[in-house]
Amino acid sequence: MTTQELAPADAALLLPAVAYPEDGSVRPVGRFVWEPAETAPLPDGAAPELAGRSILVIGGSERTAAALAAALAEAGATVHRLALWRSGEPLAQFVAELGRVDGIIDLNVEGPLAVTGPDSWESALHQSIGLLQALYPDWAAEADATRLFYLVVTRMGGHMGFGTAQISQPLGGLWAGLAKGLPREIPTCNIKILDLSPELAADPDGTAVLIRRELYRWGAFEIGYRDGRRYTLTASPIPVPPPRISIQPGDVVVLSGGGRGIGFALARALAANFGATVIVSGRSAPPSTAGDRDGDLPVTMSAAAFRRYRDDKLRKAAVDRRLPEARARLERLEQDRELHANLTAAREDGLRIEYVQCDIADPVQVARLLDAAGDRLTGIVHNAGVDVPVRLPGKTPDVVSTVVQVKVQGFFNLLQAAERRPAVSFFCNVGSLTGRWGGMVGQLDYGAANECLSRLGLWAQHAAAQRGMAVTTVCWPTWERLGMITNYEATLRYMSAVDVSEGLYHWQREILAGRPGEVTFIGDVGSAMLPSVLRGYEQDWGLPGIDGLASSRFYLGRPLSFRPYESISTANVLDARTMPCCYDFRIDGEPALPVSLCLEFMLSTGEWVLPDGGGQFRLTEVRDVTVELPELRAGPGRPVVNLVKDAQGRWADGAWQVTAIVTRDGRQLARAELDYRLENPAGGPGEALPDGLEPVPPDTPAAGALRWNGQAFRLAAWARQARTGRWYGRTDADRTADLLTLLAPLHSVLGLNQIENLVRIGWARQAAPVSPARLLVHRLRIHASPGSAVGWLSGDSGGRDWTGHDAAGRVRLRVDGLQFALE
Repeated sequence: MTTQELAPADAALLLPAVAYPEDGSVRPVGRFVWEPAETAPLPDGAAPELAGRSILVIGGSERTAAALAAALAEAGATVHRLALWRSGEPLAQFVAELGRVDGIIDLNVEGPLAVTGPDSWESALHQSIGLLQALYPDWAAEADATRLFYLVVTRMGGHMGFGTAQISQPLGGLWAGLAKGLPREIPTCNIKILDLSPELAADPDGTAVLIRRELYRWGAFEIGYRDGRRYTLTASPIPVPPPRISIQPGDVVVLSGGGRGIGFALARALAANFGATVIVSGRSAPPSTAGDRDGDLPVTMSAAAFRRYRDDKLRKAAVDRRLPEARARLERLEQDRELHANLTAAREDGLRIEYVQCDIADPVQVARLLDAAGDRLTGIVHNAGVDVPVRLPGKTPDVVSTVVQVKVQGFFNLLQAAERRPAVSFFCNVGSLTGRWGGMVGQLDYGAANECLSRLGLWAQHAAAQRGMAVTTVCWPTWERLGMITNYEATLRYMSAVDVSEGLYHWQREILAGRPGEVTFIGDVGSAMLPSVLRGYEQDWGLPGIDGLASSRFYLGRPLSFRPYESISTANVLDARTMPCCYDFRIDGEPALPVSLCLEFMLSTGEWVLPDGGGQFRLTEVRDVTVELPELRAGPGRPVVNLVKDAQGRWADGAWQVTAIVTRDGRQLARAELDYRLENPAGGPGEALPDGLEPVPPDTPAAGALRWNGQAFRLAAWARQARTGRWYGRTDADRTADLLTLLAPLHSVLGLNQIENLVRIGWARQAAPVSPARLLVHRLRIHASPGSAVGWLSGDSGGRDWTGHDAAGRVRLRVDGLQFALE
């Protein structure tokens, strides 16, 4: 276990040392604030890929749709229009009559926010989801990663709702959240959220021109236009401000939801640390224990007794063929048991926590909930939420409405009720990273609801501040086994969880700070990525764990086709003139793409075609490697290196095997077979460099047509053991920022510096005074140690078999049968 202690922000908040598991499933979280940042403008006119596309325009006004149809037609696209759809109309028939649809432009709710009832979003959102469901059979089967798109237009000031920009229509957050979750359901769908300033939102022709310019130029997910400039969002690590709000004994805080999970954990903390009275709420009546005789009711049974009760009910339901009803009732009983246990424990601990039944989507019940708080009501926490994880084809309008109403309509109801209570000093929304980055599979509506909640908080903050109430949205990752978690282990593939004690500490500090806006707490970014999702992180360099994603994005390149768990094809366009490493390595005097980078580009494809649930697989062996060395040249006349990388995966010989091929301008550059297994081969204990080594003059391993200058790749200092004839060379760590002039260093699988030195010494031991045709490696075995650290190499006198070690002498990789073909 590792330990980290956080300094308290207030005398009432003392966070004990938190022990985090070494497997990284729970990690310290960082506090980030999103800000608009200007980004590079796009070329005028349309992208060539727009020509010939069939595009469907939905939502918005007829005026904007007409302007958009005219602009896209000029670019050679065919445009179809779908007027506002009503539930029950045959969308599938409409789609079938259209035939091929390559993309959707969703104008959604165009006018400014004027009403707060369900009609302001419900029909439009049902139309969007219904249309995606109708297209799902075609779109989900599409392997072409360049064809499909879903573009959403929002009207939140051109800065995505952040800063001082005026927010015309915050309900656009529903479609922003929907878009960001869509690639989880349709892996090859490209997405973009285009946010407009008020002036642009009122100009249909200007809107149409911007949309046409943005289509088929994918990158960051969220793009805004304001004052003629193009923006995206970046996350900055900003410490929490000093406390501004005070919670005194006897003050009352109301939590929507809060009877279970993280809400009740906060209720306990506020009651214990500040002496506050906390009112939690829920849609169901409080669990009744009337007539209970020493734990004979389900709500008061012991855990063992309830297990027996549950099993008996399930057996009887199976006989009666009523299992779904039985499971639903048992789930409600589980919730009642948790609520009863929570309230009982709080009462026994002397904490003032009360429960009030309230449907948060009903404004009358919400008004009664706040009335119950009395004159000492000082704060509101909108914590209520419903998550019904079902894949896109199974989403029903009723489920979507329920999930969204709790977050969105609940917000409006609480805000309206709070406006009549001037003593309320804070209003804290409980948001989620499912809104900021898109949810897991099955969470399209939940992600949409959470992103809309964040945008509503930004919309309300300015008016609320005038009356002294801070509206804050705190977006969380998964909490450690607490809250609405259908599959805890699955969530960890997206991001590490937050420790409960640490989460409560941060949460209370945010409440006391009383600063309006959105705050996001982020752990380490996980590995559950898709090629179409990866590009959306290209501006987020400062986030924890993001450097691994930056490496994946650089090596993977632009997706061309993708079939999950089966195959992928991607493209990289490299300009040797901007890559110092290409001038450090030369073939016959010409700048060249280094062998190590070529191999990294090839290996980058394998992780994207692992089998379903193959997150624990590791690359253990690379076999039958061939690199066509002349194709690496990037001298005058060929400085641009166009790579296409293809990978095909399948089961064979107890391993997941991937055939990886790299071509350059249609000619094969490299090929290998990659083996993935559940465990890395053991590297064995560390060993020290032997004594009695004889230094070798530094120019000896540089003979022949392959040459390294030694400035980008640090050349090893070589020595020989006289008794055995083995060679030994010390190697430095990778310096990829120097090799490629990137903003951040990249991670590598093999270790670039060690591979270059290994190729160099292998060539020196086998060199002939002619240019080599290809590099061959029979087998390269990869062990568990990090790939880019300081270390050393050892090899036989023939230069064919080599071992790479880390600084402690542990084996990192073994290379068998390295040789050069000269014909």
